[in-house]
Amino acid sequence: MVQKVQLKISVRVRLALVPPGRPPKSVDPNASSLARLGAEIRASRAARTLTLHGLSRLIGFTPQHISEVELAKVCPSNAFVEAVDRALAADGRLLDLYPAARIELLVQRENRSESRREAIRWCQEVSDVKRRAFIGLGLSVVLLGPEAAAQASADDWDRIAHAWAYELDTAPDRSALLPGLVADLKRLHANHGPQRVVAQLSSHAAAIAVSAGDIDTARRWWRRARASAVASGDSHLISYVTGRQAIQGLYGAYSPVHVVALANEALRASTAPGTGRMNALTAKAQALAMLGRERAASDTLVASERAFEHVPRNITRDKISALGWAEDRLHHTRSYCAMYGASPSAGEIARTEALRFIADTDWRSRAQLKLHRAVSEIDAQDAVATLSDLSDAQRSDRFVRMIATRALASCESRNVAGVAELREVLTA
Repeated sequence: MVQKVQLKISVRVRLALVPPGRPPKSVDPNASSLARLGAEIRASRAARTLTLHGLSRLIGFTPQHISEVELAKVCPSNAFVEAVDRALAADGRLLDLYPAARIELLVQRENRSESRREAIRWCQEVSDVKRRAFIGLGLSVVLLGPEAAAQASADDWDRIAHAWAYELDTAPDRSALLPGLVADLKRLHANHGPQRVVAQLSSHAAAIAVSAGDIDTARRWWRRARASAVASGDSHLISYVTGRQAIQGLYGAYSPVHVVALANEALRASTAPGTGRMNALTAKAQALAMLGRERAASDTLVASERAFEHVPRNITRDKISALGWAEDRLHHTRSYCAMYGASPSAGEIARTEALRFIADTDWRSRAQLKLHRAVSEIDAQDAVATLSDLSDAQRSDRFVRMIATRALASCESRNVAGVAELREVLTA
């Protein structure tokens, strides 16, 4: 009788530790050094009948992060592996697997950086004739040729995606890029290209639609980008697409409350530091500032600065593509928040720092920062001077125009000098 009671208690404990549900996703330990480490962590956890939540309570890392490590979606830190090895009494077995996984990650990161550098070098060297050609044909045709573009490999498409990221952030008129971008997306679909590239290019198309003020079209492209990111199974990419959707949602696509929700979704998608997480944190800070929640916005800004310290250097050094996240963006966010009630002096310091770090080719951010100043100082003449330095297409860009409109509203409320001229520039 005592044995039966003990058996029932044992079964109940095991059921509490490993709840029923759908079977876990399979991990092939031979796929990579990172997969081998993940599979070994899962096997050791299962041997001790611990759930993800149970292990989480022991080591202080989230269940989601543990799951991503086990599935080889992210490379863990040394502190994580030490904590898991100790909690699972692995006697250093997991720690022995970590160096190979780390080296493998560094090699992959360097390969991606080299691919990005090659794509940017090609974009900078391409002639004006070829540049005009790809507007209609797509970068794949210009980069590879018509026949090779129809049979592009996954590596080819990664290079093409990097090239598009560069073009998007340096083009004087984004709308001119759309025909070629759509042509490449059709080519991707026809050749069953990688979903990660479909997600990236679709997010570029959404950004172009936002710039043009076509919000309905932007939302359709965002849906496609997110669906492709989910299909790719890459948590970093899901975070990137959703974080980018949040940051661009600030410019009329979504309400500030919706932007906060999108940012939180991006933060949940991946805990690893990168472009997606930085976009999410800064979008959340800006949306909270718009809602008048200064304390929460300030706390989120501090969190973004701490997160930035852990972002890989190949990302923080990239100032000239949509895949990078350089230091000027931190200062840009502080400047944006200053328009909504923060200290004017803090806003001016942020603008000065941002303009010091910003790339010469990034005309959009430079114009935005100057318009932030016009809003904060209620200076219509400053706004007019900034807009006058831009082309007609650049003045029509929604990312510039929305801040200019805010400058007009603040100047009209005080009836300062230059209001009529600013109104005329915006309506022209």
